Amino acid sequence: MENSIPVPPKKKNAWYGKIETKEEALKVIKDASNGFYFLAALQVVLGYFIMGTEAIIDGVLFAVCAFLLRKFNSRVVAVILLLLSIGGLVVTAINKFGGGTGGQNLILAVIMIWTSIRAIQATFGLRKFQ
Repeated sequence: MENSIPVPPKKKNAWYGKIETKEEALKVIKDASNGFYFLAALQVVLGYFIMGTEAIIDGVLFAVCAFLLRKFNSRVVAVILLLLSIGGLVVTAINKFGGGTGGQNLILAVIMIWTSIRAIQATFGLRKFQ
């Protein structure tokens, strides 16, 4: 006699894997916007105390985009976030290797790019599920 204990389904991770349902897409969008809200807050605080006005402006841009991403599930905003994230990686690399002032955390810059890629996958995937 087989022991038939039900196995709960594996919980999906928002940061990797295929997005297969509308609910998963919405969760990825929510998690991505939360990540960008965190980044925005970090940039505004660091800009105020250390890095200057440019970082504050970046933080405000990320916060507005995070809000629009969550509110409208916008594919355009997801692409804009990717472009801003790529720009952030370029500036971070210049600061890190060229001696510029400002952020030098390459890992955070790469995480930003990955988060925006997931947001793009989710927003484009969301249209398939509707």
